[in-house]
Amino acid sequence: VNDTVWMATQAYLLLYNTAQALGWSAALATTVRSIVVNGGSLAAVYGDSGWFVRTFQVASVLEVFHAGLKLTRTPMSAALMQWAGRTHVLIAVTHAIPHLQTTAAAGILILAWALTEVIRYPSYALSQSCPGWLNWLRYTIFVPLYPIGAASEMKLMYDGIPTMTAKKMYSISMPNAYNFAFDYTLFVKVVLILYPFLFYQLYAYMFVQRKKKLGPSTRKKED
Repeated sequence: VNDTVWMATQAYLLLYNTAQALGWSAALATTVRSIVVNGGSLAAVYGDSGWFVRTFQVASVLEVFHAGLKLTRTPMSAALMQWAGRTHVLIAVTHAIPHLQTTAAAGILILAWALTEVIRYPSYALSQSCPGWLNWLRYTIFVPLYPIGAASEMKLMYDGIPTMTAKKMYSISMPNAYNFAFDYTLFVKVVLILYPFLFYQLYAYMFVQRKKKLGPSTRKKED
């Protein structure tokens, strides 16, 4: 029974990671095409590749459950933090505020995410069969791309604040039946203050993983 469960789990993870790899490959292809067709402009990137990005980013919530069910080794807190941070900026901020979608920050964000994921998901799909060069890319490309992505996320939230304030987006005013108030603009400002610290935790975790995967002991085992 345990062998059957293990095989079923591995088959499911292979299917999931392959689907994500294909989805993000489509996102990257449409992003590159958009930039080339528009003479190097990033203004149309979100409009051209946004569907793929939204679909596969939201679907990656499954990774939080994978971590929670111990199907993967990723800590559940890290999986949840990354998914929630990305999805909030993508759906609640960028998709909800049209003028942000044509900014350079939106285009750079999608490009950074797509470049990261077209390497990450194939390496997961291949698992133990992952070639050395792909494993090296997986634990190296995040070094420049994660800060670029995080800076873009912060820029989009910051630039969205005037619209959030004017439209009172997602805010709940008193009085109401639940005697509860929520100021979304204030929430975003607090998130912006905390973001560098939250990002540092994720970034530091990735460097620990890089040392484990690419360290001298790992290379000796491969020799």
